Amino acid sequence: MQHDVVAIVPELMLIATALLMMLIDPWVPRKERRGFSWLGILACATAAVSTWLSRGEQFTTFSHGIALDKFTVFFKLLLLAVAVLAMLLSEQHLELKGRLLGDYYALILLATVGLMVMAESIDLVTFFVGLELMSLASYVLAGFFRRNSRSIEASLKYFLTGSFASGIVLFGMALLYGVSGSTNYEEIGTAIRIGPVDGHVIVIAIVLLIGGFAFKVAAAPFHSWAPDVYQGAPTPVAAFLSVGPKIGAFAVIIKFFTIILGSEHARWAPLLIAVAIATMLTGATMALLQRDLKRMLAFSSIAHVGYLLLAVVAMGENINSFGDSSILFYLAAYAAMNMGAFGVLVFLANSGKFGDSLDEMAGLGRRYPGAAGVMTVFMFSLAGIPPTAGFLAKFYLFAAVVDAGLAWLAVVGVLFSVVSAFYYLRVIVYMYMREPEAETAAAMEPTGKRSWDLTLGLGLATAVVVVMGILPGPVLTAAQDAVAKILGS
Repeated sequence: MQHDVVAIVPELMLIATALLMMLIDPWVPRKERRGFSWLGILACATAAVSTWLSRGEQFTTFSHGIALDKFTVFFKLLLLAVAVLAMLLSEQHLELKGRLLGDYYALILLATVGLMVMAESIDLVTFFVGLELMSLASYVLAGFFRRNSRSIEASLKYFLTGSFASGIVLFGMALLYGVSGSTNYEEIGTAIRIGPVDGHVIVIAIVLLIGGFAFKVAAAPFHSWAPDVYQGAPTPVAAFLSVGPKIGAFAVIIKFFTIILGSEHARWAPLLIAVAIATMLTGATMALLQRDLKRMLAFSSIAHVGYLLLAVVAMGENINSFGDSSILFYLAAYAAMNMGAFGVLVFLANSGKFGDSLDEMAGLGRRYPGAAGVMTVFMFSLAGIPPTAGFLAKFYLFAAVVDAGLAWLAVVGVLFSVVSAFYYLRVIVYMYMREPEAETAAAMEPTGKRSWDLTLGLGLATAVVVVMGILPGPVLTAAQDAVAKILGS
């Protein structure tokens, strides 16, 4: 019973805070709702402390449905950090749009709880409960600007594609249960490894699971929802959706392809390689064509999913490689740099003078040097230029692929990474080397009230990108320690 409580204390803190927000929100006058975000941030900080204090624990609980170990701790801390950044980016934006409601922060917290349950689950049922909690909260967040037709469209598209993806994943899990008679990851993996099981059923299960996960992380050819959802959703929500669900999904993917399907690598690796190459190709080439920065970042995130899938293949190819730890390091770097880039778009949108068009970035370096400076850091990092976290993340990831004996696949990844540098550096060119249109130049002069929480969020994201690029040791060590402690692996 004590272990049960210890394992879910962070989740209980977030749920209690979310319920409190929804209860008191109707009683707070609209003009006095500033500060709700800090209640959510305090809950996340308290949950992070609780998670950190349990880092020395390693046990399973809730009838072996949840595992508390260093792998779980790493992902919980990362997800809590993402939730904090999302809330820091949100308050002024919501206020300006007339949607400063406690419901928003409650949904962020509930989505984070779902993601944390996904990361700590070692049972199919527990995982699916977390998946659906995250998904339902995310669908509502995407349509939070209910009077905006694009936001409603984004919510509907996300709901429809997400529901189909959940059904596909559920069908694949049902087949795994059918061949093993268990919903526990380790027991399913043991049943598949020692057999006898029908190989055709396993292949169908693998195809369904890869297809379902591909929907969830926006991998090609199941990616088409992502650009529309990110463009239509509120920009802080797009930042959260571009990072949080991917982190939770890759935590599950690592466990599925090590604990459950580790012995079936020869069957799933070729399919995953094809998906990874198609994803990198789609993300890199389509991003080149985008003039809307939110759509560009959406296709950029698709390309990054392709890189991560390469590391998943490497992870299964060589059990002694550091493919799995490179995924964790990459996710941490990606979270900071992608949320930071969206955060700059939030800052510009809050000024009331900018949309999301690339052309509107012209001359930004002279009028908003601070915003242009941090955007430059994030673009360099996303492109993989040293000395940023993005460079080391790609270096470790491609090194893991080479270490697994797949040098040709690493070369393919590097080539697509080179292509992606064009659309990242193009943003910098527009900020510093292009003049704005004459009729809009005067309107771009900086005015308005500064949002200190947004400034803090951008500062934290920038610091993480720079520090991880110069001193990667602590995060990399934590990642290596985490993957060595996956129960049952």
